[in-house]
Amino acid sequence: MNTLTKATQSTQYIQQLQTDGKAWYLTHPKAGELTPGERITLKEMSTAKSLQNLQGLDESRLTIEMAFKGTNVRTALVCDEAPTRAALIGMLTGCVKYVDANKTLTEPEHIAMAVNELVELFPTFTLEDWRLCLHMMKKEHFGNYWERLKVAQFVNCFTKYDQLKQPVIQTIRENERKDAERMQQEAMRHLKPEYATQINPVASRVHPADWMAGENRLTYTERQEMENRQKQEQ
Repeated sequence: MNTLTKATQSTQYIQQLQTDGKAWYLTHPKAGELTPGERITLKEMSTAKSLQNLQGLDESRLTIEMAFKGTNVRTALVCDEAPTRAALIGMLTGCVKYVDANKTLTEPEHIAMAVNELVELFPTFTLEDWRLCLHMMKKEHFGNYWERLKVAQFVNCFTKYDQLKQPVIQTIRENERKDAERMQQEAMRHLKPEYATQINPVASRVHPADWMAGENRLTYTERQEMENRQKQEQ
């Protein structure tokens, strides 16, 4: 493959990941094909898109799963610090104004301190996590503030939100594991036909090298049976 073709494919791949709107540069297996420079470009593009989406994001429809797949706050601060910090301060200030507690954050330096504290204590949160958590705080989802909304109350609410995230993250990771195992089994089935006979008795009725070819090719019903057996074993 010549350099021009490879560069074109890399550009297309970066655009594809960015179109998906997910920070796949952290988890996607194809991320290993990117050069360090391309990975940095993808992080910057993902950060820019997340910051742009925050402007018109309908937070009432945002879910924990959607937020989890957003752009990590620390990554965003490294890629584009000024707009990211402005977005965090803006979200925090909006929450403070909406709740309108008697004892709350009023000075700019206090709000900046709260942002720094939350970024430090919750490094795995995404920009979208912040948006959703603060939206839930506006609805007093984590309890009443009793006319006091300062750093301690923000830390408490962020901690409760983090606890809500854990079951969702476990489900996402479990589905990723099952998908990876399914893809591996499918790849092995094509690369090594005899592998199929080890996990499915239906395929053992023919010679391993011929079970997917010629007159010994499995019927559609038999292939469905194989897939059903595999699903039941998972």
